[in-house]
Amino acid sequence: MTSPEGVRGGTPGTETQVRATVVVPTYNEADNVEPLVRRISAALPEVEIVFVDDASNDGTADRVREISARYPVRVVVRTEERGLSTAVLRGFQESRTDICVVIDADLSHPPEKIPELVKAVEDGAQVAVGSRYMPGGDIDEWPLFRRFASKAGTLLARPLTPVSDPMAGFFCLRRSMLQGVELKPRGFKILLEILSRCRVTKLAEIPIRFEDRAAGQSKFSPRERKEFLRQIWTLYTDLNAWPLRVAKFLVTGGTGSLLHLAILWTLHSKLGLLLQLSNAVAFTCAMTSNYSINRIWTFRARMAPVATSYVVYAVGAIGGWAVQSGILELLKTRIHYLLAAAAGIVVGTLFTFLTSQFVAFRKRG
Repeated sequence: MTSPEGVRGGTPGTETQVRATVVVPTYNEADNVEPLVRRISAALPEVEIVFVDDASNDGTADRVREISARYPVRVVVRTEERGLSTAVLRGFQESRTDICVVIDADLSHPPEKIPELVKAVEDGAQVAVGSRYMPGGDIDEWPLFRRFASKAGTLLARPLTPVSDPMAGFFCLRRSMLQGVELKPRGFKILLEILSRCRVTKLAEIPIRFEDRAAGQSKFSPRERKEFLRQIWTLYTDLNAWPLRVAKFLVTGGTGSLLHLAILWTLHSKLGLLLQLSNAVAFTCAMTSNYSINRIWTFRARMAPVATSYVVYAVGAIGGWAVQSGILELLKTRIHYLLAAAAGIVVGTLFTFLTSQFVAFRKRG
């Protein structure tokens, strides 16, 4: 069960006077409610603040109700559903404005930066992010492990979005952008979910100083780290992120090599065909097999025209073999021939992958 409670307080304002909605997901943040609201209201007076509380047992919802006579705040209490990501989406549903800001309740994010985020979205950005990792951004007194975990998480998220701080909990967007997009919210990282599934390209990043929480206990736990890894894997598989495509491409190439050798051995050793003819037939069969698997599985390009994409793929495969052979010839007198061959394989494979990605199986439209 969920229930919205509270009314706009303070100086009454009409709906058209509200410039943005600030969504604050909470669980046991009673001591932080009033200082946060006071700073938000001072930074952006034309605002409504929606707290989405997961049935805190420290009186968080009561604290919001207490100050609703003085500040433009409301609280939605959820008694069944849990989690920061779903709380944020519920806040979007409750907002009266298209522009929404998300901020943590623990005062780790500077509310004074809210006007800059809102202005960036008003000026055309799809999403504006309060970034710890932009030049000018900073983090206050994090232990080494948490810094490492944050950097590692950012690295894992990089194939999904170019944002410098994709796990930020402080951002602004137009909620209408989410219409028709299937989100799979889990854990704490709703921004990464939105950036990835909405394929956001118009971005603004505002540097912020991230402070340690003012009061209460941190929600950063082993469970949340596991949830993040599950989220990353789900996004990789759902969106077919490039690291996954590369892995699939290499697996396909490996199976193709085995098929090539098997056909070559059968034709030459068992049936007595000429070696060069056997090798040409084996290469063609393996390449065709690789094309089919890459089209359907690796690049998910079932809509690509078969004839033209096959020809382009074949040219790319032959070109990759030529690149591989050329590098081997170039380097074999300078380094050990096996190292030269390995370098040729790497560059040739990269050439074939890029040809497949951007030409043979390029998404059109």
